[in-house]
Amino acid sequence: MAKEKQGKEENDTFLIFLIIILVIIAIILVTFKLITGKSIDPESEEVTKLHDYFSLDDLGHCEGLFNYSDGVVEASKTKVENKLCLAYHKVKLESIEEVTYKAKEKDGLCNTDLEMTFKTEDGTKDCKVNIYPKEEVEKKYVEMFGTEPSEIESFKIDGFHICYPKDNNYYCGLSDEVTYNVGSGISIYRGIKKANQKGDEIIIYDYFIKMVEEKCYSSYVNGENMSECSNAYQKLKDKKIDYDFMKKYGSLYKHTYKKSEDGTYYWLRSEKI
Repeated sequence: MAKEKQGKEENDTFLIFLIIILVIIAIILVTFKLITGKSIDPESEEVTKLHDYFSLDDLGHCEGLFNYSDGVVEASKTKVENKLCLAYHKVKLESIEEVTYKAKEKDGLCNTDLEMTFKTEDGTKDCKVNIYPKEEVEKKYVEMFGTEPSEIESFKIDGFHICYPKDNNYYCGLSDEVTYNVGSGISIYRGIKKANQKGDEIIIYDYFIKMVEEKCYSSYVNGENMSECSNAYQKLKDKKIDYDFMKKYGSLYKHTYKKSEDGTYYWLRSEKI
């Protein structure tokens, strides 16, 4: 009887120990889930749309992929002019109204009665200006960045064109000042690793490589030269960077988007991790 009682007590002790272990594992899994959030398909339409708030098309304007930096880049600290540029390029209109202003001489400037200055088309006296409804551009701005833009005098949409806010429109044409973007002569590679939904946020993780003259850099802005990546690239026969290459040698970034009242998500911050 004593042995049976002892055996039962040992079984009960083992069962209690097993239950404690299972409870601890469950707590760890729940905690991990709360920390990391729910996994989302990285190829879903929603994730792709958010990831493309910053795209390869931005290299020729809007200061390129400035959100890929060695530090934390926050929407609240990003210039309004730059965010308006990004929003402008995401607006799709069925038709665009165009007006033409006249300069006094060829290759001169058009100083309009709306206090805007544009440069003439080459060899002409014409300044051709496209008119974008402010409502459409600023609606896209709110969708992408979560707030309405503050008042600005103008914003560049690339190295050659400028937009002026007047009444209910943006007037966009050739600028009298040419600026050169840092996007020329470089190649950018990005690949989404995963996406999670945590509370009212969606977080996208992706790999990033900037290539300049067969050298890899860790970020678009002030990036460090990644020698291991550069050496591996120089050994590639076809010079094609695929997802596996990015996963092995690229920098990992975290992009956070926050849910707004209308159910859409806006960009909050990006950071290298």
